[in-house]
Amino acid sequence: MWVYQLLLKVLTPWILRKLKRFGKEYDNYFINQAFGEVEKDIHADLWIHCASVGEVLAVRPLVNQWQALYPNKHLLITTVTPTGAAQVSSLFNENVQHHYLPVDWVKSVEGFLSKLTCPKLLIVETELWPNLLTGCKKHNIQVHIINARLSERSFRKYAKFSSLSKKLMQLPVQFCAHDDEDAKRFRQLGANSVCVTGNIKFDLAVPDNVKGSDWKRNVGPLLPIWVGASTHDGEEKLLLEAHSRVKKTFEAALLLLVPRHPERFDAVYELAQSQFDRVAKRSEVSQKDWSQYDVVVGDSMGELLYYYQCADIAFVGGSLIERGGHNPIEPALLSKPILVGEHTFNFKEMTQGLLQDEAAWKCSTVVEIENSVKQLFENEQSRLYMGGKALLFAKKNQGAVERVLKKVGEVEK
Repeated sequence: MWVYQLLLKVLTPWILRKLKRFGKEYDNYFINQAFGEVEKDIHADLWIHCASVGEVLAVRPLVNQWQALYPNKHLLITTVTPTGAAQVSSLFNENVQHHYLPVDWVKSVEGFLSKLTCPKLLIVETELWPNLLTGCKKHNIQVHIINARLSERSFRKYAKFSSLSKKLMQLPVQFCAHDDEDAKRFRQLGANSVCVTGNIKFDLAVPDNVKGSDWKRNVGPLLPIWVGASTHDGEEKLLLEAHSRVKKTFEAALLLLVPRHPERFDAVYELAQSQFDRVAKRSEVSQKDWSQYDVVVGDSMGELLYYYQCADIAFVGGSLIERGGHNPIEPALLSKPILVGEHTFNFKEMTQGLLQDEAAWKCSTVVEIENSVKQLFENEQSRLYMGGKALLFAKKNQGAVERVLKKVGEVEK
């Protein structure tokens, strides 16, 4: 582990700059918590760690089911980012405590754990912090990695440091993996106990207020709308170019462009303005006026499901670049035809299933995106067919939350 401790020390100036930036930009960020400071002792029956917004949203069905089983028990959720903390605050009731996960310095981790009384930690996906895992073992906190996934690319990186990886993989009590391929990779790296429970993101329940959303009615039910969701740098330019081509056929078409990270909202807005005359921000223009614009930049947090619900076609971002793609099940549960780029290794099995079931199309170039959007705009039956297939695929893969709760000992088997 000495290599990791040395690397952590080298990265300390960068970490401190990031913490300082969070403190300046977000009112809900408490930098003292990142250093492991705890104002008063924390008592929880279960602790769940979610790195940021995506993991908080993913764990929502599990939290809801656990709270239904144990309404009088207390849950602690930690996040790394302030945007993740904001999601915790907006989604869950008063039985959920929030605290920022301390930076993985030994002193900070020990300061936090010494003030915490909790028997079990569930880490969502694969956020493996060596000092945190070691500290939990010292304080007799069982660690389970749930919704665990490990792409082939990440596996190769871990494999380069096999001795360190083996020690790291043996610290958690068990890994509850997405699928057989993920489970196999964890075992090859040295994990002792690995099971396959499926992906809890399938178990997302679309809230009634989203299902009954009036966004589409406000914009205009006949207006052709597509969304570029959770986009990254390098993707917006391609989507905007495709949109300019689409508008030659569908003059009224509207693109909802929703960047993944809030710090990029302004930059994406300026990029859109450089290519279109009529560009608006969601925060500044009423939905009833959206039909007057070519592009609306989604500069809001926690509303992605609303954007999907409003759109006729959903492009899932992170897939036009080597980011690995984001969760395609959210638009699937809203019966939307799905478009993805070439790079979907973060959700490989899920995306392949959608493609095989004719619920999604892969389009990696501007021309392919343009042609796919135009084809779907032209044919309502194709949109309905793909959307129905997407919903069926999502529904048939549900049930992971119950399997996870059983495996980690929170319900009887």
